[in-house]
Amino acid sequence: MAKAVVALCSAILLLGAGFHLYWGFGGRLGAGVALPQREDGTPAIKETAVGAMAVGLILVLVLLLVLGFAGVVRLPVPQQLLNACIVVWTFIFMARALSWSRYFGLFKQVRATRFARYDTWFYSPSCLLLGWAFSISLCHRRRIEPSATIRQR
Repeated sequence: MAKAVVALCSAILLLGAGFHLYWGFGGRLGAGVALPQREDGTPAIKETAVGAMAVGLILVLVLLLVLGFAGVVRLPVPQQLLNACIVVWTFIFMARALSWSRYFGLFKQVRATRFARYDTWFYSPSCLLLGWAFSISLCHRRRIEPSATIRQR
């Protein structure tokens, strides 16, 4: 991964993880736009500290995955597993961004709530950017790896 792509992905993941962990510990800043909302503004799903903590920890693990994939940190897992995980997270982030869900994604049906506006301008584009960056990084790595292994022989 190019340094700029790693830095951008890391910043997005760190920011997302930080907010979710903050909410999990009881923080309220930004909590009003953290969950999908029905047309009347009520939350479409129940907010729980455990759920926020789980999402925050998952984002931290994805951050470690990105740093391991890029070679910034050394993880005790084979490179093929890191590659496979990046592929899975590429699809997860792209699916989140391009979802036809009622409440979230670029093609959502409910668009007039505060959450929907934040989702349109921040959350879905961030997921789309992460998915795009992961896929570009995979393509770039696959193009470079064969020549690197040939030189090692």
